[in-house]
Amino acid sequence: MAASAIDIEVVSNHGRFLELKPEWDLLLARSGEGASVFLSHYWLDCWWRHYAGDAELHLLVLRREGRTLAIAPLMRRRFSLYGLPVRCLCFPENGNTLHNDLLVGEAERGECLAELFRYLDRNRREWDLVHLYRMPGDSPNLAAALKLLVNGGLKHHLRSVYASPYLEISGGWQAFHAGRSQRVRKTLRNVKNSLERTARLEVVRVASWKEFLEHREAICQVASRSWTHAQGDSLATPANRAFFEDLAREAAREGGLRVWLLFLDGRPAAFEFHLCGFGKEHALRASFDEEFAGLSPGAFLEMELLREIYDDPQGVARFDFGGSIDPYKKRWSDQARELVQLQLFNSEPYSRVCSFYATSLIPLLRQVRDLLRRKG
Repeated sequence: MAASAIDIEVVSNHGRFLELKPEWDLLLARSGEGASVFLSHYWLDCWWRHYAGDAELHLLVLRREGRTLAIAPLMRRRFSLYGLPVRCLCFPENGNTLHNDLLVGEAERGECLAELFRYLDRNRREWDLVHLYRMPGDSPNLAAALKLLVNGGLKHHLRSVYASPYLEISGGWQAFHAGRSQRVRKTLRNVKNSLERTARLEVVRVASWKEFLEHREAICQVASRSWTHAQGDSLATPANRAFFEDLAREAAREGGLRVWLLFLDGRPAAFEFHLCGFGKEHALRASFDEEFAGLSPGAFLEMELLREIYDDPQGVARFDFGGSIDPYKKRWSDQARELVQLQLFNSEPYSRVCSFYATSLIPLLRQVRDLLRRKG
């Protein structure tokens, strides 16, 4: 017997989005290895309330006979594609989002993605570009999507964004530490000895909303004295502070809050803000007080929190450093997960122009520029 048709609900109202939480959470629980806090209802709700700006929700909810099969968490916004103005469908995300994906049940992946692309093609006059940024390169959704797009009506362009380091948590701290290079072990030992000679050290782990409130000012103090504050992107800026406070409250309610702080003689010197869920711990933000820069408080705090995670994982199987492979992360991991950008263009004239411009003309101009620079 043939399966019944898939229905698609377009959710553009925040109130309706809030009503989706029960079915959203059930779908996330059966989405397999791709499940992530960045696909959770509470993450998207927090993000939307603080960073949506003039964007419009455009969530696509796929159901069969009332059962939710997939959700494409998208928004509509104006976007500049190398200077060309476009009507864009994209993930609700910014620099605080470590990665993005579609929310699809494992058993219905191929069928749902095919229906999603048919929907986009039918409604192609409403958009010029679908911009799916920071998707994991190993996402089952990405692999299935690329197979469907090869023979579909939508043109696509895939490129690597960066590789993001991680650790598989197993074997305990002692074995992991012994596996670091002699140079790294010596550096960490020197950092620890220097700090212990200078001050009384205390590492605090925050997991509840009450604990977060008790340490909120210490976190903001460190953030306001960090190098990121001078760039206008620390947790002490009004927009980020409001977002992370709401996020901490919701994450604590879901059991996924982890904030690590280092105190030197009772003074806050460094912190890391993490989220946990689905067997993963994600490092969203890390800051240290510039006054203590010479003592490397951030490196010491990273070592101590990794020690605790390795010796008492509490369900964490993977530690996600977030971002790209910065030099300080290399001392901990040589494993990295590729994040990619998938762009879709349709058959409407302007979208075709955008496709040619972004995927052919811009790369050609860059090659010419690089050639001229080499010649000198």
